Amino acid sequence: MNGNLTTDALVLRRSEWRDYDRMVTLFTPEFGRVDAVARGCRRPKSPLMNAAEVFTCGEYQLLHMRDRYTITQCRITDDFFGLRSDYERLVHGAFWLKLLDEIVVPDAENRALFHMTLRALAYLNHSPLPPALLTAMFEMQVWNLTGFSPETRECVVCRRTAQQTTLRFDARKGGCVCAFCGPTAHVLSEGARRILMKAPRTPFDAVEKLDGHPDWPEAARRIREFTFARLGHEIKNAPALP
Repeated sequence: MNGNLTTDALVLRRSEWRDYDRMVTLFTPEFGRVDAVARGCRRPKSPLMNAAEVFTCGEYQLLHMRDRYTITQCRITDDFFGLRSDYERLVHGAFWLKLLDEIVVPDAENRALFHMTLRALAYLNHSPLPPALLTAMFEMQVWNLTGFSPETRECVVCRRTAQQTTLRFDARKGGCVCAFCGPTAHVLSEGARRILMKAPRTPFDAVEKLDGHPDWPEAARRIREFTFARLGHEIKNAPALP
């Protein structure tokens, strides 16, 4: 990817660079991950001050100079400011950005993941729904939209289906297993299995139907295990599970 860009983007990460600059990691729908410099953004009157903050979403103009991009302008469309006044929601949102920072790669278009993320952040910013429920839905949707959802219809080892046997859940093996293939795996309720199977493939707004469902906390625990197994490590300061 070369040349100048104008793209929608969400700031996933920032770090101080030189005296008045910041390096920022942008998540874009067309180009995936883009690392760029926000020059002078730490000066008090810089027009890029807010453009280099995490959670900021907007239309960014990027100039390709030497071996990196420089942010020249940004029209901010949302900063999800409400998250900053609610510590619990801020912790959950920070976890989402860290997860995206791990899996979004350069030159990988994923418009669906980008727009789902913005919709999910809007919920986290304004919705009265439990943040842990929103995070569980976000994790399920992320893995579906990147092509790595856990197997929920059959045993990943012997392929016996849920109609043939009671399925358990083994995150390290990629999803459901039968009692024979995974004797030490977590027993999985049918309700949690159906949430893990159906929720990732519905619009994010469907999260409202899960509020009050007795099995969503179990589904949340299983998808968190899957997230960490898929990444190969835990994410520091991950929010507590229900």
